[in-house]
Amino acid sequence: MTGFVCKSACCQMIKIIAIGVVLPWGLGCAAGAVGSGAVGADMVVEAPGRNSEPFGDPGLAVNGVRGGGDGAGSADVFSLRFIRNQNDFLVMRWSARLVQNGPGADVIVAENPFVIGTSDFVFMDPAIVSVSRDGSTWVDFPHDYVAYDEKVYSADPAAWNGFAGVTPVRWNDDINEIDPFDRDAAGGDEFDLEDLPRDGAEGDAIRVEGFRFLRIRSAATEINPDSGTTYPHDPSANGPDIDGVVARYLAPDGLDLGATP
Repeated sequence: MTGFVCKSACCQMIKIIAIGVVLPWGLGCAAGAVGSGAVGADMVVEAPGRNSEPFGDPGLAVNGVRGGGDGAGSADVFSLRFIRNQNDFLVMRWSARLVQNGPGADVIVAENPFVIGTSDFVFMDPAIVSVSRDGSTWVDFPHDYVAYDEKVYSADPAAWNGFAGVTPVRWNDDINEIDPFDRDAAGGDEFDLEDLPRDGAEGDAIRVEGFRFLRIRSAATEINPDSGTTYPHDPSANGPDIDGVVARYLAPDGLDLGATP
């Protein structure tokens, strides 16, 4: 399996075709290896928060991963915010490919959390990850905030089960190019299609057939069913910063909604 990622030196203006709509965004090229058995999402399908600010280009979420390590976040990111359905989500895909279920984790999401000083606490902007076959019907990966008081933010990553944006990212395509699925070495948050709901419906279908689209949403704009309020966030946080997403098992997609750049 050949992986690919857009290195910054080769990024060019391209056209992304998604659900029949040509989006004239400068999202970069796609070439080179991501890591052993890993393929980076290379297409932005939807990014309503796109803007001209330093971290407002969604192409930064599909041009490779440049983690800052345990003590620093990445600067190669597309930032989500906290206005629901306006700037709080990003939809990505792998051109001409389906992501499929296989042994172990199937997807790694790289955000930019970092350890706070010498403590066990982490600066986080938790996010909820969902997948879809058609870009319309979505299935969330199971997630559960388990702090003692679920209306109050906790900087303990153990309180954020199943969220992205929790584990610092050590792998960096420029200076520390390692296997993203070597969790201890690479960091990032892993997701396994086996964990999707066994619902006799879309969760089971994706587990068997795979998915085309992956969505990342700010947890702070979503309702926690346990508390009836939105998930809390660090007072100094302003939204998840998406560095990249990689998948391990892919197959050619007979229903191609966008050609490889």
